[in-house]
Amino acid sequence: MIDVKIDPDTCENHQVCREVCPEDVFELRAGKIVVARAEHCTECWLCVQNCPVGAVTIEA
Repeated sequence: MIDVKIDPDTCENHQVCREVCPEDVFELRAGKIVVARAEHCTECWLCVQNCPVGAVTIEA
């Protein structure tokens, strides 16, 4: 299983991960971006590559 994480201490809620994800893995809840559907992740790494603060990680 793929483990997609957002480090809450690093995340500045830019929401770029949600915008670039082609599989709708991320969503906004109570004003914060969260990993909602990690099982949809195809390991394209767009979220990791585009996060301006490096808050997103993927482990397979």
